[in-house]
Amino acid sequence: MKKLFLIAAIALLNISVISAQNTTQTPENFIEVSVRVNKEVTPDEIFINITINEKDNKGKVSVEQQEKAMVHSLEALGIDVKEALTVNDMGSSLKTYTLKKDDIFVSKSYTLKVSSASLAPQAMEALNRLDIARVSMGRVSISDNLEREVKNALLTEAAQKAQENARILAEAVGSKAGKAIYMQNYYSFDSAANGRVMMKSYATMDASAAMVEEESVELEVSKQNVSINVTCKFQLLDE
Repeated sequence: MKKLFLIAAIALLNISVISAQNTTQTPENFIEVSVRVNKEVTPDEIFINITINEKDNKGKVSVEQQEKAMVHSLEALGIDVKEALTVNDMGSSLKTYTLKKDDIFVSKSYTLKVSSASLAPQAMEALNRLDIARVSMGRVSISDNLEREVKNALLTEAAQKAQENARILAEAVGSKAGKAIYMQNYYSFDSAANGRVMMKSYATMDASAAMVEEESVELEVSKQNVSINVTCKFQLLDE
């Protein structure tokens, strides 16, 4: 008798599982569409490597003096130095150079982050006017905030296009697209261009074209591609 009860319980359990599976299965009549959208985004984080070295001016100006002048010049450009300027690892960036027995020169390195391709050349020119010669372009990247903003906008655009495509396809065969019953998305971020920065110098001529005046610098930052692939299934309804 116990065996009969056990068999009956197992049978009921199997029926319940099958019934639950059937209720969660995708409806037999549905339409599936896939949409890909993408956008080229200009990186909004540009990193500049800076090294102040007393050796460059033969110790006439201390690192502290140059650092103070640098901070003042960057703030004059509207840069929040406390947020944008960081000192690299003191253990490796603060070095001494001994040329003679009594000559010791100190070096200190920094990383400056600016938020636009137009501000970077201004910062570099300001540093050049301070005779800080050891300035070079570092990497570029898209900030988390900008990436999230672009991703959300692309997701919305892709979902709306998927819904519109489903409507057009359904109407073409005399049906109607219902609510979405399945959605999946794939996000890709092309960081291959990360760090690709090109500096161009342009020399301006005076009216008589007889002499070259001060050079201006333009920064070109490669755009990065952000794309979203969305796959959606919609109920296919009779008109």
